[in-house]
Order: sequence, then C-alpha cells, then structure tokens
Amino acid sequence: MNFLIAYATTEGQTDKIAKFIAATLNEKGHEVRFHNVSDLSGGLSITDFDKVIVAGSVHSGKHQADLELFAFANRERLNGIPGLLVSVSLAAAFADTLDEAGGYVGTFLKATQWTPSETILIAGAVKPGNYDWFQKSALLEGDLAGHLNEDLQEMREFTDWDALKQKITDFAGS
Repeated sequence: MNFLIAYATTEGQTDKIAKFIAATLNEKGHEVRFHNVSDLSGGLSITDFDKVIVAGSVHSGKHQADLELFAFANRERLNGIPGLLVSVSLAAAFADTLDEAGGYVGTFLKATQWTPSETILIAGAVKPGNYDWFQKSALLEGDLAGHLNEDLQEMREFTDWDALKQKITDFAGS
C-alpha cells in the first residue's frame, strides 16, 4: 500500500513521531512518502496515495497553520481516501486534560472540513530549551501545571510509542 505522511512540527517531536510512523509502515512492507507541509518545494499530488496520515502538534490551543492550510486545500481528496489524523499535544498525556486534547482535534477538523477515517491523540514532549519566558509561564500556569516540573529544566517525553505503533499497524491493515 502507498502511504503519504504529511506533517508539521514546531519543536521536533512530531517530526520524530512521523519518522516512527514511516518506519512502522516500512517494516510492514508499505511504500511511504514523507512530507513536511511547511516545505513547499516538492510537487506533491495526494492522488498518488492509497492512505494518508496527517500529523501535527498543538501549541497555544491550535495545530500549526501550515498543517491546517494543507488539510483545507486538499480536503476533497483527503475526504475521498482513508485518512488518520495524529494530533500531538501535552494535553493528550493526562486523563484530566484528554477532553481538551479532543477539543483541539474538533477545532482542526471543523476549520479544515476534513473528516478522517480515524483520529488519535498522542502525547508530546516538554522541551524547555525551546521555550521563551512566555511559553514557560503558560505551561506552568495552565491546565498542565500540576503535571510538570516547576523549573521546566529537563526534557520529558510523554509519547507512548507502543500505543502509536499499534494504532498505525491497525490503520495500515484496515
């Protein structure tokens, strides 16, 4: 089967997740085209693929604008083939913020007018070296504050790689 993985990344965790998805699909014998939607240089035609996986991360309550634009611009084709939205956020890491993570997906899908076959909420990572004062303050004062180190000094990955691999394997087989 021929897969497109279209993704956007801000701090690099979604890039890591997208590469993991590609490796999982390759292990199963599938062909994969890996495409960062922020790179406009490659001539990409969605009609060349059997299934599509769109992955993006949430920052300040929204997925990347480039990802939203990609999905909206390609919504007719995306709605015509099996698709999976992989939404990466810290809110997906904790039971008490899962509804919030689901809300980000709802907002994205409404804005893009895309109805993927499946969606998955995947926990991201905290990468303090990438944050300015405002971003650190927002993390420490928001809904996630009780789950994070107060000093935000250490990188911490929340991604459940086994669950992601299972979801991708299931999607590839369906």
